[in-house]
Amino acid sequence: MIAEGDVHWFPLRISNSSGSRQQHLQRLFDEEECIEETYVPMEYVKVGPKKMDFVPALLNYIFVRTTLRSLMDLKQTGRYGNVRFTMHPVYEGEGFKKHTEILYIPDKNMHDFMRVVSADNDKVIFLDNLDYACKPSQPVQIVEGDFAGITGRIKRIKGNTCVVLPVGNIIAAAITGIPRKILRYLSEEDLRETE
Repeated sequence: MIAEGDVHWFPLRISNSSGSRQQHLQRLFDEEECIEETYVPMEYVKVGPKKMDFVPALLNYIFVRTTLRSLMDLKQTGRYGNVRFTMHPVYEGEGFKKHTEILYIPDKNMHDFMRVVSADNDKVIFLDNLDYACKPSQPVQIVEGDFAGITGRIKRIKGNTCVVLPVGNIIAAAITGIPRKILRYLSEEDLRETE
């Protein structure tokens, strides 16, 4: 359960969004004093034989860093249209009863993802298969090179060793071609401590 006064990253879903609507909402959120930071992952996409365009990598989502209480108050104003929280299933208690909670992203996870995605590096790719990207695997930390300090999960993609950074089963990026010798293997407990 989220404490209403704690600051977290929240992925917000925008109904019927376009890239321009997404960027407009980002500007509106940035104007609010209670919002610490906003983020929309961007990527270059080929739109013609010789033309590339810089567009949102994840349509219909914007990441906002603030408190749950502030976000609920902003949603009440109606200024942001039909912006919804992203929910995720939680199983707990005897018999593992299922209920849903508002999804939030830990700061370390979000900052690692932002650092990787913003790097001008051919080794970084967005993954389309989220079922594969979010499937549990060995947690690791990169200890050398441009991405030192990044934590993620090791995967094999097209025969290459990769470090995958899933963000709340919504989007995932991978750093391809990582030599195993620069990886430190973590336990699940070690991974939780880094978050």
